[in-house]
Amino acid sequence: MPSIKRLSSVCHSIAHHAVSSLSYVHPHLRQACKRAGLDSITIDLMREQPCPDQFLSIEPLRLSLKALQEKFKGILKAEGFTINEIEAIELRFEFTEEFPDYYCSNCYARLVSRTGKVYEHAVNYFGETIHPTRALDADRG
Repeated sequence: MPSIKRLSSVCHSIAHHAVSSLSYVHPHLRQACKRAGLDSITIDLMREQPCPDQFLSIEPLRLSLKALQEKFKGILKAEGFTINEIEAIELRFEFTEEFPDYYCSNCYARLVSRTGKVYEHAVNYFGETIHPTRALDADRG
């Protein structure tokens, strides 16, 4: 079994991939959120369908979030893990008016292993590490 510390790398990698243009999530996610009046949204990659219910009719978004979920599984596998070793993986995308276009967001990733260990990483749309501000905990109230 690989070192559990490698899950930190998994968490960072999925956050980084999620804000990159390679994930194809942008601009669909920001456009959908803007229409819904949201400046942030949390995506649960452990759900069978990671696309939020209110956006299921947006095919490019639904497909890109499913592909992001598959990418997460691929990153896990490359590090020697399976999805069965993960309790939770959530990505919170944050959009602000200061961002130049629909292709930009911050991403806060929170991964919880089956052992209960929590890993958090956050990156901006440049792929730079930013402070994980506990934005994911805000959803839990």
